[in-house]
Amino acid sequence: MMTNVQITYPFGSTDCMLLVRHASEARIPPSPLAVLRGGAAWLFNLMVSGKARSDRVASAAGTSVQHEFMQPFQDLIVPHLDAAYNFARFLSRDADAAQDIVQEAFLRAYRNFETYRGGDPRAWLFAIVRNCCHVWRQQDRRKARFEQSLGNDGYADPHEGGEYQIASEEDSPEMATIRRSEQQRVRAVISRLPEAMREILVLRELEDLSYRQIAEIIDAPIGTVMSRLARARREFGEAWDACSKRETAG
Repeated sequence: MMTNVQITYPFGSTDCMLLVRHASEARIPPSPLAVLRGGAAWLFNLMVSGKARSDRVASAAGTSVQHEFMQPFQDLIVPHLDAAYNFARFLSRDADAAQDIVQEAFLRAYRNFETYRGGDPRAWLFAIVRNCCHVWRQQDRRKARFEQSLGNDGYADPHEGGEYQIASEEDSPEMATIRRSEQQRVRAVISRLPEAMREILVLRELEDLSYRQIAEIIDAPIGTVMSRLARARREFGEAWDACSKRETAG
């Protein structure tokens, strides 16, 4: 009998809730999903910094500096670079490629900021990130480091990607190890899903976007979003079960 299991796992003041539709009694800790929001806002400082910020962005984008756009762009778009990087990281399964993708998306967003018509700027940025991911893939820009970083099971090395490390100064060594282990397992399980499943799971469960927002980002009917999300949750639960059984047997 199919059941809906809703599990809350708090980390500090943040509770991340993952609703998993599955057939077993698996317990999926959503806590790593909350803490996988990595650090990518520094990309803004890498690309544009100090007094040269406006000039560098404008030069890279091939446009003249438009000061009237710079401040609202910084206020609305830059705060979501962490989430944009996280999204690109899951789509590409390549930490270095995700940086390239987000940088390209950032420049496109700035160049086309006048087309932003309100609404959730995060969803607007995610749509651009998704398009940049598709371009990256179509141009076959994968690097040899991606294949080399794959684990023995054919999925991304859970130890790669330091921006996802979640231990804090307040953690004991034991708690830090537990958190890293959970984070690595969740990332590995999500990486096993098809891209369509990965993106919708990240958008809904990590970023808490609405069905309508997700539909706009992936350019699909809301009904498709709902059915795809149900399948993604189910496949995640089944993959988590399999992973847990292998660890228990080992």
